[in-house]
Amino acid sequence: MLIYEAHHFDYISNYHTLDLNFPSHLHRGFELLFLVDGEMEVIISQKSYHLKTGQFLLILPFEIHSFITKSHSRANICIFSPDYVPTFQRMIENSSLENPVFTLSQEANTLISRTLFKDNPNLLEQKACLYLLLSELMGQTSLIKSEKQDQELLHKLLTYIQDHFTESISLKSIAGTVGYSYNYLSKYFNTHINMSFVDFLNETRVNYACYLLIYTEKNITEIAFLCGYESIRSFNRNFVKIKLCTPKEYRDKQPQSFMDMYPLETAIHQNLK
Repeated sequence: MLIYEAHHFDYISNYHTLDLNFPSHLHRGFELLFLVDGEMEVIISQKSYHLKTGQFLLILPFEIHSFITKSHSRANICIFSPDYVPTFQRMIENSSLENPVFTLSQEANTLISRTLFKDNPNLLEQKACLYLLLSELMGQTSLIKSEKQDQELLHKLLTYIQDHFTESISLKSIAGTVGYSYNYLSKYFNTHINMSFVDFLNETRVNYACYLLIYTEKNITEIAFLCGYESIRSFNRNFVKIKLCTPKEYRDKQPQSFMDMYPLETAIHQNLK
């Protein structure tokens, strides 16, 4: 599963998590994680990093990543827009971090935790802390040049899918909208998302269907059409392929946590009315 989080990354936000497990996803913002307690495995662009208590980790924009907690973890997360740190954004353009895991002194740690992991209306203080943290990070790692990536095109593509996946869309129709050839976009999508457009669209639709199955009483046929499928047969086939169970079986499981669904807020609010 791969989720694109199109919402809320034009600013800065923070979260406090317990025993975090989150499937592969990507977004336009930087993601800073501080492991308060426990251990966690973080997979970034198919590389695995083992995070221990007291360590920080930075995920760059549009890096595909996931979180795995095998026993226990308590973490603070701050997600912030590249617009907050334009100098650093230019520095890391078309690059990745050799090692995204780093540590801070106790004094810097206290300052960062107070400023970035709590609601703070002081924008200047937030930006100052971000640059302090990024300076500390770059003193402990280096940049690795990677293949040039048109991040704005990627953002435009994924946002368009996020906004229109409940409709009848195709890569050919999107190509006409964004002004690129079908062949170019098909290759681009496979290269940067590591899956085909059709697979990504189906995962997005099935992901939304899971939310509707758990949090509404709509029947399965209605849910299929709300998710953009034109036939119940196609919906069932793709659902089983992705979730390894039928929609009815999934609904009957009644999971206790549905954390992986929050990226779909926009579509949810539109269709639950």
